[in-house]
Amino acid sequence: MSSDRLKNVGLRPRVLVVGFAGHQGKEYLSIVRENADVVGGVDPAPAASALADEWGFPHYGVLDEALEKVEFDAAVVTVPHSEHFPVCTELLAHGRHVIKEKPFAVTEEEARQLIHLAQRADRSVFTLLQRNFNPVFRFAQKNLARIGQPYWFSYDYHLNLAHPTTGWRASREQAMGGVLLDMGYHLIDVLSGLFPEPPRVHSAFVHQYREMRDRRLEDLVSLMCSYPSTGLAGSLRISRHNHEKIERLCVLGTEGALNVAPQVATLHSVGGLPLDHCAWAGPKIDAVRSMIAHHLGHLDDRYYRQDHLQRQLAAVRTIDGIYRDRLGEQNKLADRCA
Repeated sequence: MSSDRLKNVGLRPRVLVVGFAGHQGKEYLSIVRENADVVGGVDPAPAASALADEWGFPHYGVLDEALEKVEFDAAVVTVPHSEHFPVCTELLAHGRHVIKEKPFAVTEEEARQLIHLAQRADRSVFTLLQRNFNPVFRFAQKNLARIGQPYWFSYDYHLNLAHPTTGWRASREQAMGGVLLDMGYHLIDVLSGLFPEPPRVHSAFVHQYREMRDRRLEDLVSLMCSYPSTGLAGSLRISRHNHEKIERLCVLGTEGALNVAPQVATLHSVGGLPLDHCAWAGPKIDAVRSMIAHHLGHLDDRYYRQDHLQRQLAAVRTIDGIYRDRLGEQNKLADRCA
């Protein structure tokens, strides 16, 4: 149906935007319209109807109504974490492609179900992760082998929010996790493109604000990953309330080092001599534009789809495993105190 239409006629894909009235949805709207025809939007927010009128597409309060009334090829989904799985499963059951915000899924079980539904429907589920379309991170992946055998990495990603988390990310029922699931998903995905899944991960969860501790939504997480078969180890630190906003990845290898920040990556020799670098002065929106155009242009590319699904499964499995280990530790502690 939609796949045959796009391949045989060469038309622009018709897109339904789900959750378009939120911050991320509004950011994507103009970019989606550069590459597709937005034929409808779903969002129960009070401001959604006026926004849809402004952009010139029909507005629906619930997905079921849009599925009944609108013909579309793919949906761009930007909803709270708790809504990802039910929205995506319904779209796949109706034979639609899905382009969605991270995470791909909250649990490994949900991820496997989504992959099964996507394969059965012969449809794509692509996750929006802009670092994969940032030239600096692409340079890092392409040139990693130049530092020899990696033996250590450190990855820091911090925001500098001055107040407790607000909105749906402050709700356990909607967010379903703290900084690890939200910010950390980007980092785990980057590492999935560089290294295998870590067999062992030790974690420390920290709460700056009491209300976040009570809701079991971590403000900071520190991870130690180890890969015994290769001798590789590494650390990740992720937080929302640092004194400065920063992202930095460093990989040490037997023949040099690779340092990566969002706008520059540098290769150094063992002694510290600069060997090569990649600088990118473009705004973040350029990477977002490239990402959305790429996904919309590869909806029917089964090879790209399969690679993407397997990489997302690895990321979800890692994060879900960390949360499950954390819950197990808490249950053991509760049993000791009982």
